[in-house]
Amino acid sequence: MGNQQGSDFGGVYIRTDKPFYFAGEIITGNIYLNIFKDGYPGGVVLLKVSGKEKCHWTESYSHTTTGTDGKQEQHTEYVTYSGQTQFYQHRVAIWTFNTPCLPVGQYTFPFQFQLLSHLPGSYFEKGSDFQAKISYSVKAEIESYNKSYKSIKHSQPLVVREPLKQNMTALMGQMELKASTWCCIDQGTSYIKCVFDKNHYLPGDTAYLWADLDNSNCKLDVKRIDARLINYLTLRDKTGREKVITRTIVSQQIQGIGAGVKAVENDRKQIQLILHNKNSQDGIRPSSNGQLVRSVYRLQVQAILSGCVCCNKHPTVDVPIEIVAPVPQVYNQPMAQPSNWNPQVFQPQIVQFTDSTMYLKDQNQQSNYNYPQVPLAPPQPPNQFGQMQQPMN
Repeated sequence: MGNQQGSDFGGVYIRTDKPFYFAGEIITGNIYLNIFKDGYPGGVVLLKVSGKEKCHWTESYSHTTTGTDGKQEQHTEYVTYSGQTQFYQHRVAIWTFNTPCLPVGQYTFPFQFQLLSHLPGSYFEKGSDFQAKISYSVKAEIESYNKSYKSIKHSQPLVVREPLKQNMTALMGQMELKASTWCCIDQGTSYIKCVFDKNHYLPGDTAYLWADLDNSNCKLDVKRIDARLINYLTLRDKTGREKVITRTIVSQQIQGIGAGVKAVENDRKQIQLILHNKNSQDGIRPSSNGQLVRSVYRLQVQAILSGCVCCNKHPTVDVPIEIVAPVPQVYNQPMAQPSNWNPQVFQPQIVQFTDSTMYLKDQNQQSNYNYPQVPLAPPQPPNQFGQMQQPMN
């Protein structure tokens, strides 16, 4: 159980009760500590929670130079832009052993804390020239009072699902277009109204769309009706520079109607759009609204008019939707318990994250604790974490 570091003395393992949580939800879990050798100079059991996002992309620039022989040469320069931020990072002491060294034994420390409600959802995507990632983890760690000893630690990835901004509801949009060809020839008006069955979906769901078309005052045929799911992925580097990647994830076409014809109410058009990304083995990625990584979706229905339509304008309706992260099918691997596992179970520790529990990774992580180089006396619990619970009988 646990990790490689500190394994000469024992190991630690952390596990949340669920593999995923919505932002704002209460997380519960346990830290399992198995110490089988005496002498490890440490005694504070730490819970660390972190969230970070990072991205990078590469752009190419071409320019022409003139050589000494007067010939022009074409050059391509590649520039990589990147950004990274640690937006969520806390640590608290779950328990402090008042002994010079970590006592031999088996221990279970239940914990509970609440995620902030505005956290962006977990996200990962890697393309040929870009990468975007929002990730979370929980970690259990026992730091050594003596820097020559490695910490005993173990971390678990945590999937955070972005909370739905609205309750599930149908969406509606409409547009009336004055059609013209060759920039000046009036062809009348074409009207479209669409109803979308929901405002958020899981990957693999079927989106049901209904379109009322009124082409009775238009001289142009509606050749076809296009429905598509469009993703807009925005990446931002450390200077604020942005790159927007626009992709049609899935599309569907159905037959249109003729000039001077209506298709409304009982004759309205219905489209079933299966939300599946055939171009990616990872499927459709969830919506996420981070500082550096932002992925949003829109459903679009477009009535394609015949002829040379000015500025390629067609009656169009599009609405914003959310793609919700699916529930992971498998939750890690089964825990391999040590032989004769019979731990002392402590009272659940309810953790409150505040400004005083924040820390930066590049800071000295032991600065909050007055650890002696050689613990000649039992260390005192850090005052900022309050009184510790007594273990359960």
